Amino acid sequence: MDRNRIGTVLMGLVLAFACMSSTAHSTPKCSPKSYSQARSAMTSRLLAAGYSKPQAGFLMRNADRMTSTLRADRLNDKAKACGIDSARAYVLGCLDKQLFPLQSRTSASLDDEKQTKGFWGKKRLTIRELLFISEFHGCLGAAKEYLFRG
Repeated sequence: MDRNRIGTVLMGLVLAFACMSSTAHSTPKCSPKSYSQARSAMTSRLLAAGYSKPQAGFLMRNADRMTSTLRADRLNDKAKACGIDSARAYVLGCLDKQLFPLQSRTSASLDDEKQTKGFWGKKRLTIRELLFISEFHGCLGAAKEYLFRG
């Protein structure tokens, strides 16, 4: 084969891969878990990571409250195929990926308490609760941007 033919074949392959890649990125991956499964898994992870039952209950109640405000009629066209349950589970899946590696790298005592302005209805929160809340809001924001319309 001459150089022109090789170049044409390579260009065709590059274009084919680019088209497949953009198609893959245009469709969100549905969560493999339901929200209740993701919630149960998150609660178990929190307890295994040293969160107390009252802390885990407090955090998950507020996570439920905030994810329940995500509405199915606001899903963008790409996310409609997955449904609202999947979108809500996406938030907890994101949180799982963000929270637990972060926790193992911190040098602060996770049970130290900090005075706050009343995040999620409490004025005194432990470092571990603040970590959860901050990562949760990051994941909730990512879900709103990625899966929902304006």
